[in-house]
Amino acid sequence: MSGSAISLLGWKFSRLSALFLGILFLTACGNEAASGSTVNDSIQTTIIGGRTGGAWSVFTEGVAESVRREHDGAMITVEPGGIVENPPTVGTDTVPYGMSYAMTAYAAYRGEEPYDKSYEDIRAVSVVVPANYYQFIVKANTPYDSFEALIENKAALRLSVDQKGSAGEIITRYILKEYGITYNDIISWGGSVDHLDDAKTFELMADNRIDATGDAVSVPSSDIIEASTTMDLKLFSINPEIMEAVSDDLGMETGTIEAGSYPFVEEDKDTVNTPAILIVHKDVPDEEVYEVTKSIYENLDYLGTVHKEFKNLTEQKMMDVGQVPLHPGAEKFFREKGFID
Repeated sequence: MSGSAISLLGWKFSRLSALFLGILFLTACGNEAASGSTVNDSIQTTIIGGRTGGAWSVFTEGVAESVRREHDGAMITVEPGGIVENPPTVGTDTVPYGMSYAMTAYAAYRGEEPYDKSYEDIRAVSVVVPANYYQFIVKANTPYDSFEALIENKAALRLSVDQKGSAGEIITRYILKEYGITYNDIISWGGSVDHLDDAKTFELMADNRIDATGDAVSVPSSDIIEASTTMDLKLFSINPEIMEAVSDDLGMETGTIEAGSYPFVEEDKDTVNTPAILIVHKDVPDEEVYEVTKSIYENLDYLGTVHKEFKNLTEQKMMDVGQVPLHPGAEKFFREKGFID
């Protein structure tokens, strides 16, 4: 073979090698981009929230839309659920994300009432609504102004609480327990205990068939405001020692409902509260949870336009999730922002 032929062959081989290496490089870049989009743009997941049409469904959709706004290819499905039902659903990885109260999620994590087993795979992502305050609302014509007076006089109180195992019902029962009484004691004094939703409760209150109700809701609560337009109400304060004991038992925080929160509240009232939080199964990838947490952080202003309760959510309050462990992806984000040392 002549020297010129050999040179031509070598030139062709070099061109083919360069072309082959170029294809390999582009393929690698394409794979890298695809891998990055899995986390950054193509998050595909489901969040279980509250009943359709309720405030919690709005909260959940707000979180989902925050992720969509940050990641064009994200597909976030929102499904109806319930405060008590959502932690086991997430804890068993039936649905990866869910909404719940911090106290309810912590009860599920530990396997305490209302749960009969522990769901130790639950992790926290972020606070969504910073505080839902326990409010013991009583008709103004009830001749007692405190739990102590009710109990000391063995009042024949007609009490309404939500379904057994709900946050408000559990808190009510634990408060009574700290005073050394039960629902059966109230009934034995000539009173009654009914498990009713807020709408039915206030309807029967207006009809003078219910005297008092206790629930953990936002301040101000639209249901309570509406009820106060048709009847005179008052709000009980909780004894500090009782408040501390209940908050320790249930993984809650102590707090104050400020004077003026309702027209009938003329002075500050001490109580306990729990935030609504986003929870996730521990096996959801760290990178994805990091991006979800970041999406909430980046859209606080937007969330404030979705529901007035979101206006209380600040950067610093996002990680106040109570005693449920943070998911490593969320923890990484909060560390980067300096919220965790």
